[in-house]
Amino acid sequence: RERKERKLYSDDWAMGDEEIEGYHTFNLDQKITSDKFTGNFVKEMNDADFSLSYFQKNGFNWPLLFKTKEKLGIVVPSQEFTINDVRVAVGSRRMLDVMDVNTQKNVEMTMKDWQRYFESKDKDKLLNVISLEFSHTKLENIVQAPTVVRQIDWVENVWPRHLKESQTEATNVLEDMMYPKVQKYCLMSVSGCYTDFHIDFGGTSVWYHILKGSKVFWLIPPTESNLQLYEQWVLSGKQGDVFFGDTVEKCERINLFAGYTFFIPTGWIHAVYTPEDSLVFGGNFLHSYGIEKQLRVAQVEDTTHVPQKFRYPFFTEMLWYVLERYVHVLLRRTHLALPPSEHEKLLLALKEENNMENNNMTNDSSDPESKHIHLTRYELHGLKAIVMYLHSLPNSRKSVPDLVADPVPLIQDVKTLVEVHRFDRPELAMTCKPVLEWWQREPVRFGVKRVSSEGQCGGAKKPRGETVNRAPPPNLAKIRYRRTKCRMCVPCTREDCRTCTFCIDMTRYGGSGVLKQRCKFKKCLKPLLPERAVCFVCNLDGHMFYVHDKKPKDDSPSILMECSICFKVSHPDCLDSSNAEGLVHDDFPMSWDCPECVSEGYDKEYKNTRVTGRISAVSSDSSCTGANVRKSELDDTVKHEDDGCDDSKEGGDHYNDESLATDEANNPHCTNSSPIKSDPLDASHAVEGGGACSNAFSASDSASLMPKPLSVVGPTTKAQEVTAM
Repeated sequence: RERKERKLYSDDWAMGDEEIEGYHTFNLDQKITSDKFTGNFVKEMNDADFSLSYFQKNGFNWPLLFKTKEKLGIVVPSQEFTINDVRVAVGSRRMLDVMDVNTQKNVEMTMKDWQRYFESKDKDKLLNVISLEFSHTKLENIVQAPTVVRQIDWVENVWPRHLKESQTEATNVLEDMMYPKVQKYCLMSVSGCYTDFHIDFGGTSVWYHILKGSKVFWLIPPTESNLQLYEQWVLSGKQGDVFFGDTVEKCERINLFAGYTFFIPTGWIHAVYTPEDSLVFGGNFLHSYGIEKQLRVAQVEDTTHVPQKFRYPFFTEMLWYVLERYVHVLLRRTHLALPPSEHEKLLLALKEENNMENNNMTNDSSDPESKHIHLTRYELHGLKAIVMYLHSLPNSRKSVPDLVADPVPLIQDVKTLVEVHRFDRPELAMTCKPVLEWWQREPVRFGVKRVSSEGQCGGAKKPRGETVNRAPPPNLAKIRYRRTKCRMCVPCTREDCRTCTFCIDMTRYGGSGVLKQRCKFKKCLKPLLPERAVCFVCNLDGHMFYVHDKKPKDDSPSILMECSICFKVSHPDCLDSSNAEGLVHDDFPMSWDCPECVSEGYDKEYKNTRVTGRISAVSSDSSCTGANVRKSELDDTVKHEDDGCDDSKEGGDHYNDESLATDEANNPHCTNSSPIKSDPLDASHAVEGGGACSNAFSASDSASLMPKPLSVVGPTTKAQEVTAM
């Protein structure tokens, strides 16, 4: 009996439109220069005027363009960020879905191979990456969505938080997905790429920041007539012969340049052309100010027969959670069957909130409106639309989450809520505060895994069918070194953001100084061994000197290597490699699997064994493991700039480890100090950064680092009939 193939979540349906580029019969150059597409849909705004109150007053119906980002609350790398830094942050072995535009075929490519292609001058193919979702990698810590997006994103404010915190898999295997993982994308496009007209899955809205390069957008509003024309165009199969912008009444073309931030509302039909190599950061989000249009897009996906695996993950489940959150916040009733620890936190949060409200009522008892939360018309009409949409679904597609104890009382409470709030005043709803907001979590020390709801600490997950020794290897080093910042990567050279938890806690910014952590966005990507590190065999440093000797100025890189298994530091030639050769990791500086561990089989037996303090909490992407290179296959120099992000293989951010006790080594000198050479691709490059508003997932062969919670979510839903709807 054959094993079932693991389901991968991807957006091949959306990417399929991009395949048309190699076959379209219309003149794309003419569409780029034509004066026909001169609509006036895009609203250019000042970043200082953009806040949640804008959505509460106007909804989100028109594309918004910001030429500056200082007041948006967005965090992205500097314009020196490059493809090499993307590789460092997500891992050389991260598998990407790459579109060959001219052959209409999807191909898989490692991040390292993609970098080599992107930076090559002579390209024999036209390739495009629009599907790199980089949550749970180190890249997510140097990219932050705009403040307004974080305030209204349903993933942040509706999806059960303990499930989102339980996500550890950085890839997009649907079985391991604990929440809709669509919040952070990286788009890397070479000149000439074209994505035909499409609607982002699930009617998601998009934020889109161009770090380098430029883009050309064609935008069509999602009127009912345009959506019907779009359905006909997709079903006709003639997308390559017809430029959809010619079939509608109005279509606007707009050019976006480096530094611009663009917001695309729900349901807008758009096409994208890349006139020059570009890197973009972006993300998709559902929200409460376009619910009706989001549901209409879901109907369009039904009409055009989009397979379920190519849609927004857990779309229907999200709708149930939206109803539950509104009932919880406005009627103070919960319909979630939370784990015990989460339930206790919920009760405590409600008690504190009630105490605060009692104090407010005492201070201002003359205002009866002070305790009533007013809803906008977008929210009120949206809640009605959700109930009608769920009612229209057959029982097999209602997808009631297991955490929703009983859907019938929930629907009844929603009807009560709508009745209570149907006379809400729109002007009082413009509070600039989100209605849906999870209770404040207790501060968590950076670099420490949060205990899961079942009381299990984060740790390595035992691979299926494989016996893993959890104890440290018998040859564990007695001397260990705390890694130091490289002071060259983008996080090392940036200023404090002054907005993250750790900056706010700093005494220099008026905080208490309790956490004693550096800025969240200044976590080094390629920490190095300190200058005082010495070989445990010969007791010489990386330049073949004793530590206390006077040393001539030497800018050459250190030739010391640290074993990722036993953590011993040595010169490669100080160790006997007659039985086995060391495995050099090209994704982490000065790191390898030493010959002793390889010959004894420790590289397999202790593969997932890592000291807790050396496991990075920033990224649990086990697909970031660097490619293993045999020592004999390398040349004679080591690149100081060789770096990586291998959290599972290299033990994550070593520079967070405390130095262990040291003892002296009285061993003879090395007889040979020939250094090792790494792949030239791993040398540091000028940097550039990118993100994507695309909606696809890429596959990877990595395993989760943490066990999934016992609470089931996602495709597994109740078989219960919702008869009261």
